[in-house]
Amino acid sequence: MNRAVLPCGKGRVRLAEAPAPSVPRNDEVLVRMAYAPVNPADLLAIEGGYSFDLPHDQPLGAEGAGLVEAVGEAVADLRPGDLVMVLGRGNWCAMRLLPRRHLIALPAGFDPVQAAMLRINPPTAHLLLRHAGVLPGDAIIQNGAGSVVAHWVRTFAARMDVKVVDVVGRPHPATPDALLDGDGLAERALAASGGRPVRAALDCVAGAATDRLASCLAPGGRLLLFGHLSGKPIQVRSQLLTGGGLSILGFSLRPAEEAMGVEGVHAMFAELAALHAADPPSLPVRAIVPLSRAEEGIALARTGGGGRVLFDLTQ
Repeated sequence: MNRAVLPCGKGRVRLAEAPAPSVPRNDEVLVRMAYAPVNPADLLAIEGGYSFDLPHDQPLGAEGAGLVEAVGEAVADLRPGDLVMVLGRGNWCAMRLLPRRHLIALPAGFDPVQAAMLRINPPTAHLLLRHAGVLPGDAIIQNGAGSVVAHWVRTFAARMDVKVVDVVGRPHPATPDALLDGDGLAERALAASGGRPVRAALDCVAGAATDRLASCLAPGGRLLLFGHLSGKPIQVRSQLLTGGGLSILGFSLRPAEEAMGVEGVHAMFAELAALHAADPPSLPVRAIVPLSRAEEGIALARTGGGGRVLFDLTQ
């Protein structure tokens, strides 16, 4: 039985029987899926608010990990039982047949629950910092500081000697020292940076928050917009561009990865897996729910709170 969760419009999903995968041939790999989180991108896709159109007959699930069940004759570096992370979408299902290039092999002993959450947030943070152009001794500012992406930004920035100034819309237990967004943010951010120039801003909120974040930047600063939590268009004073040299860039993970090519993406994940193994962050998990209770898991994920909701795809 290959059950899968599909969108059915109006913010709802349905559990359906998906076609059973065929025997792998050539470079194909048959994967028995283990875990898949409910990512914010999945919630947007269910509501019809995602940035890109997604097929209505394809299973949901932006992230997921599983165990190799069988491989085609051209696959020499994987064998049954190996843990793999899936690069593509469609992971809320029991079995997948995929080309080898769409899988990242993970080291033996890697926690499969943590592996399921490795696909989006770590590379997003990694590439945001790369696109921000910050150097050791600089500072950056980010809103949505209680998010998992923000956690990874702090992790990677610390290794680069880049100071992170965190901003939240309301107090969050994961970031007790974060600044509350609102009036006077620029002055408070300057003090929090410890004298380091704030070269870049990472904005996942948009709306009026964009202007407040941009006002914190040193001349010639760069703002990267990668989220729309407010649901509103960005607002920025034109003087910040004409007089302050501000540049605003949009960022989305998968187009950024496409520009890197297959080899670049695999090299990045090899680096991320090594960093994860050297210092496992153990990202918090709120609940693990059987795929048969998908609507319950999605409803729980919509309530927010700390940690991810994951589906157990083996049940």
